[in-house]
Amino acid sequence: MKSGISLATFTLFAANLARLANAQTYMTGISMYGAGSGDSKSLLPYYSIKNFPVMDFDSDDLRCRTSETDISVTGTEVFQVANAGDTITLYWDPDSRTIVTQNSEPEFINGPCMVYLSPIENDAKSGWFKIYGSGMVDGKWCTDGIRERGGKLDVTIDATIAPGKYYLRGETIGLNYSGLSSWDDYTQGAQSFANCAVIEIVAGGDVVPEGVSIPGIYDKDNSSLKGDFRDADNSYEVPGPAEYKPGEGNGNVTDN
Repeated sequence: MKSGISLATFTLFAANLARLANAQTYMTGISMYGAGSGDSKSLLPYYSIKNFPVMDFDSDDLRCRTSETDISVTGTEVFQVANAGDTITLYWDPDSRTIVTQNSEPEFINGPCMVYLSPIENDAKSGWFKIYGSGMVDGKWCTDGIRERGGKLDVTIDATIAPGKYYLRGETIGLNYSGLSSWDDYTQGAQSFANCAVIEIVAGGDVVPEGVSIPGIYDKDNSSLKGDFRDADNSYEVPGPAEYKPGEGNGNVTDN
């Protein structure tokens, strides 16, 4: 299968591998009613590049940790979602969610979690709207909660969302090195771990929320992405666009 990671991202990563923390976390599947998780053919990117963090937030690889999102090329399978309003579970690898530092001491990846949808006709380039975002709750990062639940993150698709096929983008951001200053060579700073799947909503409302383009959702100098977050608290603001909420003016009614 063709992998879609750009040559520029791979070259920067490989050239600075000795200095870059070996961060590893990735989405392994999604499920509906507790079933249907696990086949790598249903996910982007392909298995062989799943552990690469994206640190250039202006790169096309920020979309799905790969710029290759054409499912006719990737062979990506479609997950079936019965109705808008249902809860789906994103599964993250529970064993590889650590950073191995330069002195070989392990650290847990700490940071926020976000989930986005985009109508499939946008080819994952635009139309992304956030359906979930969590930073720190009761002194724990969203990534702590995923780890405590054995790699699971439950997300509800709002009942107002229109039927259709969508890219689903699950993302965690590691902030362990966000306080370091050498951002321009993309070997230090916040680390994005995003994976995508294709889902189909077969019954729902009539709203396709207003979306944004990826890249373009994050500014690397954003206060939620750059700095020392060891003393962060519940006031931490999740980066990126606001989460879609019905009735708050960020939705478009479909023509059908």
